Formats: sequence, structure tokens, C-alpha cells
Amino acid sequence: MVVVEWVTAVVVAIAMGGAGVMKITGPQAAREMAQRLGYEGIRLPLGLAELAGATGVVVGAASTDLEWLGILAAAGIVAVLIGALVFHRRVGDTSELVPPLVVLACGVVYIVAITLD
Repeated sequence: MVVVEWVTAVVVAIAMGGAGVMKITGPQAAREMAQRLGYEGIRLPLGLAELAGATGVVVGAASTDLEWLGILAAAGIVAVLIGALVFHRRVGDTSELVPPLVVLACGVVYIVAITLD
């Protein structure tokens, strides 16, 4: 289970860390997506939450004393990704549903793997 835990942690951390950085730094494409999907008012706090979640998942995977942090961070990421799916679906952006679904699945598998470890 340790390999599954680490693989899913890395996928979640890279995906959410990258998304968080994009939201925080605010390049034109990220600002346009936030406006199109309707979350421009919470773009910065959402980016910070994504970075915190990515960090929490890695810390939880790296430290047996802080596995609870990884579980909570992954649960928060799963909630954020459910929100992402809702926002994309609401505007009919079905072509963009696969990436959040993949990362959401990795987050759930991470929670299961770390819990069973």
C-alpha cells in the first residue's frame, strides 16, 4: 500500500499544487477560466487552499505521525474537486471533467491507502 499511497500523493500534489499556483499567480488563461466558470471572487483563497491541500497530502504520506493531516488534506481536495466538477458541468464544459475526476479518484485512493496502511 505504501507505493499506492505515494503514487497517488504525488499525482494529487502535482495536480493541485499546479492548479493552486496558476490561481495565485493569475496568468491570463487562469483569470479567464475563473471568470468563465464563475469563481473569480474566490480565485486567490481557492489557490491557497489547493496549495495547502497538496502540501498536507505530501506531509501526511511522508510522516507516520501526521497521516491524519494527509487524510484531512485529501478530503479537502476531494471536496474542492467535487466543486470543480459542479462548476465545469454548470457551464457545459464537459471536455474539462476528466482531469478533476482523475485527481479526485487519486485523492480517494490515497485516503483508502493511507487508512489501510
